[in-house]
Amino acid sequence: GAAGTSVGSRIKGHTKRGGRKITNQHRQYCIVGHTNEHRTSRICSACYRPVSLMTAKRIKDGSIKNVRLHGAVQCRYKHCPRYKSGRQTQGRDANSAINIATAGASSLLSVNNTTLPPFRP
Repeated sequence: GAAGTSVGSRIKGHTKRGGRKITNQHRQYCIVGHTNEHRTSRICSACYRPVSLMTAKRIKDGSIKNVRLHGAVQCRYKHCPRYKSGRQTQGRDANSAINIATAGASSLLSVNNTTLPPFRP
C-alpha cells in the first residue's frame, strides 16, 4: 500500500507527492537512490567522529553562561583535518547534507548497496 509514502496527506492545502509514483517518474531520466539518514547530523563529515553543538558565552542577569547554538556543530577530535585547519565549526545543515551525499554515493557505488560503516543503522 501507500503506508509511509506521504501519499494522500495534506500540508496547507497541498497534496504531498512521494513514494513509487515520483520515484518511477524520476527513473525515466536518471538513477534514483534512497538514502537512510541515520546519524548524518551527529558525525563529522571530515573524520566521521561524533560532533557536538557549538557553544557561546552569553551574559544574563550579570553572570556569564554557556549556551548551545543549535545551528552549528563542532568537531572536537584533534586529528580531524577540519580541526587541524582551524575550521572545526560548520553549519548543522551543511554538515548533514555532505554526510547524506556521502552515504548515498557509497550506497550507489558499493557492490551490495551498503553504506559506509558510520552511516549504518
